[in-house]
Amino acid sequence: MKNLVLTLSLALMTTGAFAAPEKFTVETVELKNFKSNLQGLDVGGSGSGSTTPGGPKVSMEQVGQVIATTKDIVALGESIYTLVQKGKPSNTTDFAPISIVPKDPISKEIVDPFDMEGCSFPVEKKFVTSIKTGGAEVVRFEYMVIYTYGCSYNGSGKYIQNAFVQPVSVKTTYGWDFNATMKLAGIMNHGTKAEPVVGAMLTIKYSMNSWRTAFERNDTVHITGKGELKSYTR
Repeated sequence: MKNLVLTLSLALMTTGAFAAPEKFTVETVELKNFKSNLQGLDVGGSGSGSTTPGGPKVSMEQVGQVIATTKDIVALGESIYTLVQKGKPSNTTDFAPISIVPKDPISKEIVDPFDMEGCSFPVEKKFVTSIKTGGAEVVRFEYMVIYTYGCSYNGSGKYIQNAFVQPVSVKTTYGWDFNATMKLAGIMNHGTKAEPVVGAMLTIKYSMNSWRTAFERNDTVHITGKGELKSYTR
């Protein structure tokens, strides 16, 4: 009987049933100097500039649904975006990026993103997230934050269009399952009521697991209608 108990105890210890929880270290950094390979990326989204009189209007379905709203500002897009699924970057190109637009001050209707003017060229910022355990890197995730800023309506405000996160590459150690999603966490006005400067908080959620442990983490990126970007990690 003693031999049976000893054998069972050794077997459980060998399989890691009593192993200490793994500790993870995570670092997300922005790469300042890089050459983008995403020129000409074709995604569903909205452009800037007034529509041609008499031309077809763009439906709200094409620019997404309302995902956040304040008294005077509305965010359009999708409730959640899949970036990585089971260790593979999402190759979906048919989606509505996030656009933050005003309500018309008279009609109170949501402004068509194609009626916005003065938008910047797209801005691209690249980030690398490295997840390590025991000093060894088990996941390396590279992604781009892309957005257009400075859009105005009737000569006022600074709004954001076509904001999204594009996965670039994912590397995982054998035995690890990695997933990532992105969603809009909130919108705000950094300016005044007469001259709004919108801001958006984008939350990137990572989840990874193996046969013995699971791990989750959120990174947040804050972008503004002036083109500013700040990354928060926790």
